[in-house]
Amino acid sequence: MGGARQGKAIIILNPADPPILMRNTVYVIPEGEFDEAAITASVAQMETEVQAYVPGYHLKNPPVFDFLDTPWGKRAVVTMLLEVEGAGDYLPRHAGNLDIMTASARRVGELFAQRLLGIQQEVTV
Repeated sequence: MGGARQGKAIIILNPADPPILMRNTVYVIPEGEFDEAAITASVAQMETEVQAYVPGYHLKNPPVFDFLDTPWGKRAVVTMLLEVEGAGDYLPRHAGNLDIMTASARRVGELFAQRLLGIQQEVTV
């Protein structure tokens, strides 16, 4: 699943008052055969890894596996519902989207620096 050939992000700004936490829905259309248990375990592992630098990041539910109509016909679709609560240090807690973007950019920068400096460490982004 991490080797996606194509991705798309659509932002919907919600003017709710009181504001709600940042939420995302991720859809994955696997190619060929796949192992539901392996995908579920991989998603749980990645959730834990992301929580190391964005503590308010979590899945609302385990991944959902369905067969749905897609532009490519009826295919398996994995749906994941995510939520991010911001740290609330500089911005309100509902601004988790800014926390995850900033923390992720920092994490990627750290990984690039480690690679440039030749530091060997097993890390998944």
